[in-house]
Amino acid sequence: MSQPTITIIDTFGFFFRSFYALPPLKNKQGFPTGLLTGFINFIASLHKDHSSDYLIFALDAKGPSFRAEIDPNYKANRSPAPEELIMQLPIAIEWIDKMGYKSLSMSGYEADDMIASVVRAAREHGFLVRVVSHDKDLYQLIDDDRVVLVDAISKKVMNERHCEEKYGVHPRQFIDYQSLIGDTADNVPGVKGIGKVTAQKLLSQFGTLDALYERIDEVTPVRIKGLLETYRDDAFRSRELVRLKNDLFENLDFSEFAMHFENPFLPIYDDLVHYEMNAVLRTIKAKALFEESQSSSVPLKTEKVEIPVCESSEGCSTLLDTDEALMNVIQALPHDVMVAFDTETTGLDPTKDHLVGFSFSSDGKTGYYVPMMHSYLGVGDQVSIDTAKQAIKAIFERRVIGHNIKFDLHFVTRFLGVECLNIHADTMVLAWLTDSARSLSMDNLSQNLLHHEMIHFKDTVKKGENFASVAIEDACKYAGEDAYITYRLYEVLREQLLLKGGQEALDEAFNVEFPFTLTLLGMEKEGIAVDTSVLETFKKEVAHEIATLSEQIHNACGTVFNLNSPKQLGVVLFETLGLPHGKKTKTGYSTDEQVLEGLKNEHPMIPMLLQYREYHKLYSTYIEPLIALAQNDSDSRIYTSFVQTGTATGRLSSKNPNLQNIPVKTALGMRIREAFVAPAGKKLIGIDYSQIELRLLAHFSNDSVLVNAFNEGHDIHMQTAMALFGQEEAASKRNIAKTVNFGLLYGMGQKKLSDTLGITTKEAKEIIERYFETFPSVKGYFSGIVEQAKEMGYVETLLHRRRYFDFASATPMLKAAYERESVNTVFQGSASDLIKLSMNAIDTMIRTENLRAKMLLQIHDELIFEVDADVAEEYARRFVGVMENVMKLRIPLKTSMHIGNHWGELK
Repeated sequence: MSQPTITIIDTFGFFFRSFYALPPLKNKQGFPTGLLTGFINFIASLHKDHSSDYLIFALDAKGPSFRAEIDPNYKANRSPAPEELIMQLPIAIEWIDKMGYKSLSMSGYEADDMIASVVRAAREHGFLVRVVSHDKDLYQLIDDDRVVLVDAISKKVMNERHCEEKYGVHPRQFIDYQSLIGDTADNVPGVKGIGKVTAQKLLSQFGTLDALYERIDEVTPVRIKGLLETYRDDAFRSRELVRLKNDLFENLDFSEFAMHFENPFLPIYDDLVHYEMNAVLRTIKAKALFEESQSSSVPLKTEKVEIPVCESSEGCSTLLDTDEALMNVIQALPHDVMVAFDTETTGLDPTKDHLVGFSFSSDGKTGYYVPMMHSYLGVGDQVSIDTAKQAIKAIFERRVIGHNIKFDLHFVTRFLGVECLNIHADTMVLAWLTDSARSLSMDNLSQNLLHHEMIHFKDTVKKGENFASVAIEDACKYAGEDAYITYRLYEVLREQLLLKGGQEALDEAFNVEFPFTLTLLGMEKEGIAVDTSVLETFKKEVAHEIATLSEQIHNACGTVFNLNSPKQLGVVLFETLGLPHGKKTKTGYSTDEQVLEGLKNEHPMIPMLLQYREYHKLYSTYIEPLIALAQNDSDSRIYTSFVQTGTATGRLSSKNPNLQNIPVKTALGMRIREAFVAPAGKKLIGIDYSQIELRLLAHFSNDSVLVNAFNEGHDIHMQTAMALFGQEEAASKRNIAKTVNFGLLYGMGQKKLSDTLGITTKEAKEIIERYFETFPSVKGYFSGIVEQAKEMGYVETLLHRRRYFDFASATPMLKAAYERESVNTVFQGSASDLIKLSMNAIDTMIRTENLRAKMLLQIHDELIFEVDADVAEEYARRFVGVMENVMKLRIPLKTSMHIGNHWGELK
């Protein structure tokens, strides 16, 4: 006789995963239904995937748990759940009871404690236990194959072997392992500076936390021993926080939790109708019809639809060139299926180009291509525009994934006449999250991850032509492949990200990055208004200055030459004038900005040449292109493209045109910003995070001097100046302190500091040493980042986004660069995390409340909005509130806010 099995559901954990796994669905009344849909799908699969003798839903009780008494900071920094999730939770919990299932909760305890106590009782009865959860805290309960964890989404079963493979420790050591590494998501401190690899090594050597501290003198290296001694109390407090209570039930009558096999949906039928759970309603009706047909012996009429099946392991491309064939396939798609989607267009500009066709795949095997607007002599059948629209709308009711899907969304939203469409994931963003240094093109990812060489665009579209002229049969092979390869890449990359960064990494992707793609889409569509008359006036001034400077430089050199030719300039500087120079290469002498800066005092024409270059860059890179772009738009707006995956740190870049790099520190650069304006009746709002990276340094390092300075609202640069130079000199040397404050975040050494400040390297060295004496925790924290990067191969940002470094195969010069970049990534990347969270939250606020506002630009730590003038003050205050409260840190987040008629007034 087989052992009875009990299944325990980590209910809130499942609800959260379900909420983020599905697109944000809504019923006709606009009520969110994504979580409810996921829950219903789960219940429908219960008997197939989780069939057992007993079933329990474990719930968190309202109010704080006993852990808050152990440490008031426990879970204190958790962001509030999205409103859409909170709205659906009580309904889903009510459904558990209505459907005849049982739940367990107890005041002062968490669902995990319910689960641990049930596991203990079940083991005493000799039951097998399946815990449906993806929460790593529950790994401590795994007991060979008698107690296992099951992922509700992937159905993967985690036993002792999986725990050892994933975390490098046995489940019995998992509590001690968490006590050492801590958990930033729950504010479990752990031992600061000890990462996963070090924790694994320590537990491998000593077995337990108690044994480790009993034999502390045996610990090497000295740094690790010091950390263990310093943070001993944190380690043992962490153990009390992560250890689950397993003795909450004296006896448990399992017969109460017997799993029933009646149709659980009938008691909630009216709710299913109200929330438009159409898939399960169809199942209920089909079942009723079947039972009715069985009793009446009348055979049911079914219309068979032939759907092509791909048998090839390479994948197949299938043409859908009639309305009927297309809709047959679309109607056969399950509502909860994931669909990879791709478009083919006449070009890259959605304002001028148009869709030619689209492809999709729901299994990674077959890629369907739908031709719509191919135009060449003898072109074959194509689907109608109306049916194409109907099909695309239906596809986007499913979970849609794409590669660089923001591009496709620009075309599709215009084609459908809608503002936005929901997406599930973007494989290009996933690839970037798993390794920001890799090539993100689909061709390269397919080759490297799937060992599949794709059909190339240049081999499909002839030079000088566009996709509309490609033969439909050839287009089908190319486009269908794009769809099924995207599907396969998603599966591989999702698993890669999960293996590399765990659930935290997936959560960051689904909760932050993919919604951020839609936020950027909205901003790109808005553009920003430009007053071309301002630019035309400035253009004349700059052209005059360029002509004047050219004449002065030629006179000073005694010869006329092309100032924009590095080769001619090199000859004049280093041969005609005989100035000192570096090594001559095959292409000539170097005349870059660094070389010219070093020659500033060697000849009077060098400062003029530097000024000439600034004017020329403004003229050719900004003024002329911006005028042309604005004149090309009926509303004189220009539209940039934001690149979400363009930097390793996570900061946005922009292109066509690049608005991130408009000079801000010079008067000339500010003049260009004056041309970006608010239209009549509008105002621009600019909100800038103040000293965000220094605040993050205070948060991460927990340096008491820094933390107190920010919490008490002191001028941090003045505080630093007083500490470095004394009270009397502080005011005059505040700028030096500012340079040091920011410079050290970016790995500035004594040489760079001496060059920047114009002081000796000895003076620079003394300043840096005094700085680290003043902020004692900072140097240790910087060293800890570098140590982690070397030991674990990566660093993490505030939201656990990782950047990887291959120290093992790096040259000494590259290793030094990696050390600087590892520190830089933590701060710049975390600042990027915060502004992304703010942008997503503000974008949601604007859309859900129909605010008279548009988010236009993000320039590093600054956001720019266009709003109706009468609500500018009110909206500005609200947006500031979001940005300053987007995440709770050890220190307050602060912003500076300005309202004006043009961008130049926002500083």
